[in-house]
Amino acid sequence: MRRRWETSAVPEGRPRDPAANPLWLGTAKKDITPRQPMPLAGFGHRTGSFEQVAQPLYVKVWLFQRTDAQGRRSRALLAQADILAWNEKRMDFILGKLEALYGLKPSAVILQASHTHCGPWTVDLLYPSQAEYVRFLEAQLLAGVEEACGKLVPVVAEQGFATCDLGINRRRFVEGRMTMAPNPEGPTDPEVRVVRYRERSSAREVGVLFHYTCHPTVTDRNVISAEYPGIAMDRIESALGGGAIASFLQGCCGDVRPRMIREGEFYRGDLEDVRRHGDRLAEVVLSVLDRPMKMLASCPIVTRSADTVLPFATMPDLAELAAASAEPGMAGDWSRLLLGDPSRLAAGIRLRINAVRLAEGLTLVAMNGEMTVAYGLFLKKLAQGGEVLPLAYSNGMIGYVATAAQLAEGGYEARDSIYYFGLPAPFAPETEAKIQASVLELLRGIGLRTNVP
Repeated sequence: MRRRWETSAVPEGRPRDPAANPLWLGTAKKDITPRQPMPLAGFGHRTGSFEQVAQPLYVKVWLFQRTDAQGRRSRALLAQADILAWNEKRMDFILGKLEALYGLKPSAVILQASHTHCGPWTVDLLYPSQAEYVRFLEAQLLAGVEEACGKLVPVVAEQGFATCDLGINRRRFVEGRMTMAPNPEGPTDPEVRVVRYRERSSAREVGVLFHYTCHPTVTDRNVISAEYPGIAMDRIESALGGGAIASFLQGCCGDVRPRMIREGEFYRGDLEDVRRHGDRLAEVVLSVLDRPMKMLASCPIVTRSADTVLPFATMPDLAELAAASAEPGMAGDWSRLLLGDPSRLAAGIRLRINAVRLAEGLTLVAMNGEMTVAYGLFLKKLAQGGEVLPLAYSNGMIGYVATAAQLAEGGYEARDSIYYFGLPAPFAPETEAKIQASVLELLRGIGLRTNVP
């Protein structure tokens, strides 16, 4: 059984929130499990509608609010959903609704996806999304925000760290070609960060955020599942009790997947493997919660955003696209998509970057791309004191974003994936430098000290 802090208020001997006006938090948990049969996203070889619901899917809402000494209210929203990604084309509409209804500035909103590959098709990439389900998802999000507004309580936050080796890099040269194979020497991010929120007056646990960096692709079974993050969240919520929620926050896991290896190659598992991996991550998080954690000092909610246009490399020739459009399969589908939607032949695409500072020691930096792990590691090293928590798969999805070195190496993340995402070409080599410059300026804009002079 989990040990708990037996206290009726903020634990004695810990630093107290110095702010005269505390942080308030409202939470909600809404079911987003599909109500009717539909195909799933994430694996091209699956056919037909899902066969069963192995785990329900949820969207979990975290509404943060603070009022300053002059009575001015600031808000930030974090919503974590058990989906592959939020729909890029719907973002401006949803952000507009959230601002009109709840006063949430677009820079203050992070809609994050766990990136499960066992959920409905929610994105318009090479193939269109399931529009009816996307509308249902958005309605449940708004209902969750409305509920969270009515449940605001003053809270304190505390933070702890651990590590987990569930993930392994999946890019390895084989016979001079970049392949998707286990690479123990490749970069990963083993850190598990845990943030717990307690009600100020009673120390009741309101919720737990935990961050890890690894694809939820343990299984490719044709079933509805929140995958290993869902198992972990269920375990943690059961341990917390009292209606507290737990949200898994996905890092920059574009080239990191579960360490499931047989005879030197990756394999996919079954639902028992999903449970085993989820239980393993949950045990790590619960071990952090069972130890003393560091109180996070209060600060104003500060949010900023930056739109950075990522340039493409050499664009496809229109004549070649026209010729390929008659072909069957993915190549023909991709060519017809680009020819039918000239906007996809633009010279670049917008990367949204949001920075939301919730406490001294906790700033969320969210990006709408499938970022490889090097970007997350860069962000963590960039800000002094381990301040930044990098989140990919947030506020939409434009596709894989690889580093300059990876673009030169090739492979799925750098080149082959462009067809699935309906992109006209791989990104140009200067993409990485542009992103690094943008996040550096963004972090300085919200007052963070950086490790760059």
